[in-house]
Amino acid sequence: MKKISPFSGLQAIMRKMTGPLFACCFITAMLNMLFGFDTTSFAGVQSIPAFARKFGTPQQNGTYKLSGSRASFMSSVGFAGKFLGTLTCPLYLESIGHRYTIWVLCTISFIGIITECTAHSVAQFVVGRVIVYYSVGLAENTSTTYQSEIVPAGMRGAVVGSIQLFIQHGQIMAAGVNNRFSKSTEDSGWIIPVAIQAVVPAIVLLAPFIMPSGPRWLISKGRKADAVNSLERVRPKEDVAAGKCQEEVDAIEEALHTKVEKEPWLDLFRETNLRRTEIAMVVFILQQFTGQGFVSQYSPRFYQTVGLGSKGFQYNIASAVVAWAGVLIGMTLFDSVGRRNMLVWGAVLQAVFLFAMAGIGLKKNPTSADAHGLVATVMLFNFFFSSTWAPIAYVIGSEIGTGALREKTMSFTSTVNVVAAWLVAFTVPYLLDDIGANIGWIFGGFSIIATFYAYFRVPEISGRSLEELDELFERRVPARQFASAETHGAAHRIAELENIGARRGARTAVSEEQLLDVEGVRVDEDKAGQNFVERTK
Repeated sequence: MKKISPFSGLQAIMRKMTGPLFACCFITAMLNMLFGFDTTSFAGVQSIPAFARKFGTPQQNGTYKLSGSRASFMSSVGFAGKFLGTLTCPLYLESIGHRYTIWVLCTISFIGIITECTAHSVAQFVVGRVIVYYSVGLAENTSTTYQSEIVPAGMRGAVVGSIQLFIQHGQIMAAGVNNRFSKSTEDSGWIIPVAIQAVVPAIVLLAPFIMPSGPRWLISKGRKADAVNSLERVRPKEDVAAGKCQEEVDAIEEALHTKVEKEPWLDLFRETNLRRTEIAMVVFILQQFTGQGFVSQYSPRFYQTVGLGSKGFQYNIASAVVAWAGVLIGMTLFDSVGRRNMLVWGAVLQAVFLFAMAGIGLKKNPTSADAHGLVATVMLFNFFFSSTWAPIAYVIGSEIGTGALREKTMSFTSTVNVVAAWLVAFTVPYLLDDIGANIGWIFGGFSIIATFYAYFRVPEISGRSLEELDELFERRVPARQFASAETHGAAHRIAELENIGARRGARTAVSEEQLLDVEGVRVDEDKAGQNFVERTK
């Protein structure tokens, strides 16, 4: 047997990432720049003098300022749009598929951006944010579920986890633009930063011309031949020549069996689906409650409260770059170190730096060194959050649902994520005004909760085919035994056909020479697979 490499996930990407597959993953991942750009853009835009003059209230010193309540409202109300976007996304995906949903969401994004840029009142600007965030909700679900379906299991964590990388791209871009216009007193000073986000949907409009539909969606529509063609467009030529794409589609169809038709929403909370829904939902909630909204949306405001307002925009750029580096490092480890391990240790390190920030905040007469220490703790928190909880929550949400409920699982749990994000966005301005850096005690406490939840409840699902997850959840395998559990039959066959680069725990890596031929699968595995199919009827 081939020995497992600690970077097997990265090796799997290099081996199986064809040019067409890379193009599909890259352009769909770009959708997530919408969210990254908007959150960081508005965090800085509200501090630009021109924006404050347009939508704020006059102060005694002749300047203008957004009140805490108005800033809270304008920041948080956009999540109503994202809530609706995530909730309605399955209607688009299940009816017209991922390709045409992209055209719909890009059009909606343009409408929202135009509404924002032409705003002369708080009400109109807020309506524009709601529309933009509706497209963000569609984008978040569309990109992750498409990628989880089209890429082989051995690289799924890194590819789907790239959502956070592109969110960070958007944040860095927005932070740079905001810094350029940070002292502008003309309307163009806030209109240009808002308008630039239209570049993303303008580029992504090209996506449907180059990306094939997802094979599992095509099978659900009875289009098996198109599903084979879809895989052949993105798989290596040697796999196509060997007939592996046809074999993979046959195995997927066998595993789906009677579950080809999409199931109703209530099935999210029935039998083994309830456990899957709970895991994705709680991970998404804890992703928000460990403090990411505080860093992404209010860090410039936080820097002002600790006396570093003059450098707030520069620190924001630096923090975004640090987070980007964290995501890049995390992507190489998702499929080798594993989702569960990274969640556990990520939460521990987040708690350390949040508590450190709060500890510094206890000082009654902080020095300049203390203030810069606060900046360092924020950046280090952002690094470890961005390399663990930030992307992995989306990976788990997009892959943990059963095939007949995958879009609905991602939709429902990301909708819960939106509600959690709204709660954070709404409360943070008040908390910053009242307790400043002591906010770290609150978010650090939630990081401790996240540590225990990840250890006891989140199973290790890296390196598993989507059909393997169905089998393991049906067998009610405990979370801490997922990594070493063996699978059989069709689910196991799909995993081997996808040429997974690594098996964790008691499982070993499977080399090209050791891949089982579909026609020669062992009898005991066939029987186990048939029994599993019978149980899921």
